[in-house]
Amino acid sequence: MAMMGMVPALAQSPIAISSQVETGWTSNATDSAAGGEDFYVTHSHDLSLTGRTDKLLLRGSLSVSQTRFATIQFEDDAAVTGAVEAQWALGGDAVLRLGYAVTENWTGDDLAIGALVVPVRSSETQHEYLAEFTLRGTDQQVIVAVTGDWTLPGESMLDGLGLPPLRLSPIVGSVAGKVNWERALMPGLAVLAGMEAWFTLIPQADQLTYVRAPADGGRVSAGLRLADGAWTAEAKGGVDLVWPRDLSAMMRTMPYVAVAASAVPMAGVTLALSGETGVELADPVDGVAGRTAAIDLGATWMLTPEVTLSASLAGQQEWGLFDTSLVRSVRMAALGASYAISERFTYQAMLTWSRHADPDEHYDKTGIALSLRGDF
Repeated sequence: MAMMGMVPALAQSPIAISSQVETGWTSNATDSAAGGEDFYVTHSHDLSLTGRTDKLLLRGSLSVSQTRFATIQFEDDAAVTGAVEAQWALGGDAVLRLGYAVTENWTGDDLAIGALVVPVRSSETQHEYLAEFTLRGTDQQVIVAVTGDWTLPGESMLDGLGLPPLRLSPIVGSVAGKVNWERALMPGLAVLAGMEAWFTLIPQADQLTYVRAPADGGRVSAGLRLADGAWTAEAKGGVDLVWPRDLSAMMRTMPYVAVAASAVPMAGVTLALSGETGVELADPVDGVAGRTAAIDLGATWMLTPEVTLSASLAGQQEWGLFDTSLVRSVRMAALGASYAISERFTYQAMLTWSRHADPDEHYDKTGIALSLRGDF
């Protein structure tokens, strides 16, 4: 959820503030085949307030971000997120966690009609809900969670066409439930098991207007986690089930695989690998459900306590589950360097590249960014 990514779970100060300013150049400001290089400035700011008692933690947070382009100004974006979270200690071994977040997005985009590129300004509201119960024992724990997401797109303005405001995407809601169990078999070895269920909600009128069909699904998985000093590894396997709403006869069954590993081969160097297959229900490429696969490779090298170098490679691909001719993918690479000038301020420089392939367009994107972050 948005609220969980904004504030460190173990933040000690009752008030936490962070700000980041980034400026750079991109070869493709429109994120589309239309292209267009430009310079930009992005600034983001987070504020959180935390209160604690022996058994209760309350946290509220506010996040604001904005991106402005020098020339292609119809691509300017802004977002505001507010979140609240509560955690109750129900005895020494149980914790109940509840959360809610709302995000308002104002985005700039473009719509290609033949050789004509039409600027599009849109707004969107996202609601996120979380209820999570954790029970810990001497050598095991169980987590039961229910999450909900509701995306409410606003009307879009298509500049230059003389059309009234239009809503260009459907209202989409989703509810997911999961039960995860893990048990330590011995030091450095744990067994994992889990079950998940997913439900997609789309109003009937939007299904017809935007050619969308809601789908439901679930997952059963099991695996192992190993740790031995300078390395850790986790592997899970199982089965994913997906079917269009009220059409269980069209059920698709697919293998589920997830792996993650990290190692510290020498002081200051960390290598990481992760890969996972999955299911896309919120915005599938075929309008019903998509089969996904993702892999990430990363490395960091701490040259000194203040200077860190980083590199990463990543790839994501989605295949239409009910129309296998539809495929979209992203390939990404990044190089970075950061310099901590103090405990509160950090400079960072990034060089990024990505290749995007959608059913109706293909394009590359390169970027250079410099940023300054402060934490207070």
